[in-house]
Amino acid sequence: MDVHRGVARGLFALAGVLAGAAALAPPFHRPGGLAVVAELDEPVALGSLAALVLAGAVLLSSRRPVLRTVGAHGLVWALVLGASCVPVYLIAADPFPGVEYDIPAPGGAGRRLVVERTSPLTDPVWEVYVDEGGFPTARRWPVGRYPESLPWPQGVVKAQWLSRDVVRLYDFERTAHDVVLSPEGRPLTAPAW
Repeated sequence: MDVHRGVARGLFALAGVLAGAAALAPPFHRPGGLAVVAELDEPVALGSLAALVLAGAVLLSSRRPVLRTVGAHGLVWALVLGASCVPVYLIAADPFPGVEYDIPAPGGAGRRLVVERTSPLTDPVWEVYVDEGGFPTARRWPVGRYPESLPWPQGVVKAQWLSRDVVRLYDFERTAHDVVLSPEGRPLTAPAW
């Protein structure tokens, strides 16, 4: 009985954290915001998971033994099914885009240039951003977001630092695009594709 209540309390806390992340990440995911928040900006997935965890916590905290048993069995089955669905979800939705480039700035400036390409199963998008600082306080500054399915394909074939404050991107046509960064890492220019 005490085990059920202890697990239920842990699940209530986890549901609160997940619901808080689902509610707070979207409004705080902005240029110059925390990179951690940008990575957590998945409100549908986090909200659904919070609802499932909350339902399990409510069942486990019930005074009726039948509901506690149902909650315990449901929790075990949710873990088993959830673990088996993860590979399918990763293939279909690709929540972790492929990092094409992750290049630290020269001279240990505490900046990283990151180029990601989302899943080719959906409409692929190239995202370019600069992370200023270290984990967990790194600030994310988007440089550009380029859908690959416009009238002509767009994307990044090469990315490099020219200096601490200048990034060079090469598109599919091997055209160079320079992006000048402010001292805090914000792009002052945007590449014109």
